[in-house]
Amino acid sequence: MNKFPWLLLTALMISLIFTSCEESEVESEYANWQARNQQVTDSIAAVAEANADGNWRIYKNYRLPADDPNDLTAEKDVNNYVYCHIEEAGEGTVSPTYTDSIRVNYRAWFINGKVLDQSFRGDFNPAISVPADFALSNLIDGWITALQHMHTGDACTIYIPYNLAYGESSSSGVPAFSTLVFWVNLVGIYPKGTTVPDWQ
Repeated sequence: MNKFPWLLLTALMISLIFTSCEESEVESEYANWQARNQQVTDSIAAVAEANADGNWRIYKNYRLPADDPNDLTAEKDVNNYVYCHIEEAGEGTVSPTYTDSIRVNYRAWFINGKVLDQSFRGDFNPAISVPADFALSNLIDGWITALQHMHTGDACTIYIPYNLAYGESSSSGVPAFSTLVFWVNLVGIYPKGTTVPDWQ
């Protein structure tokens, strides 16, 4: 009797089992995603507000009017702010503006630790890492907001709520309602009209 059809059927069944397990793992990995992301944002907002180590900064979405410091009754929507922890202060004294281009080393990940994007592999090594260059105006609102407060040489971990990132819809591998975490090192600022030089 030819065993090949049975082997093929067995292999197909095993493949289906593993596929369904993988789909279940993916589904469970992102189960209650919106609520989990909001919980992380709320927690980070509280930690940043307490600012126990003095290195936290909270910046309101650059598109919104600044808070009125005299209005003590105003409730803040934590999703309208980015939360920056300064890991290393640079020696620069100027911050990029909306129309500038920038060079940055960066790594982005989700709250589950899965890396979304990065400009370097492995541990960051400034001697061999090639920073990416971007027009600041082309980035997500959370990056634009945070970077307009950074100086050359600064390295920060930035927590960006979903509405300052990719919003309520899935986009380019980013699930809806994703809080994003970025480690960013600002390397250079290039005013509008200046050509960003090749990296040496």
